[in-house]
Amino acid sequence: MKRLKITNDHGWTPRTLRKQERKIKDASLRARVTAVCLVMEGYLGKDVAKMVNLCRQSVALYVSRFNEGGLDRLLDRRLPPGRVPFL
Repeated sequence: MKRLKITNDHGWTPRTLRKQERKIKDASLRARVTAVCLVMEGYLGKDVAKMVNLCRQSVALYVSRFNEGGLDRLLDRRLPPGRVPFL
């Protein structure tokens, strides 16, 4: 299995990510930041997935998004086109 790597940390360290994580109110966005932080600390993707209760592929997706554009890209939630949700 290929190890996940943070290729571009965009100036973030695990410590600063943890501080930013505490400020986030949304639980799903908080899980994304936690997953990236654990990968930065050296954990395997499958271990991170178990810790954060996500699937391994989601962890890999979050790491690739973080590598592309940093924390802003990681926390970006694009809704699919179509009608606005009722709830």
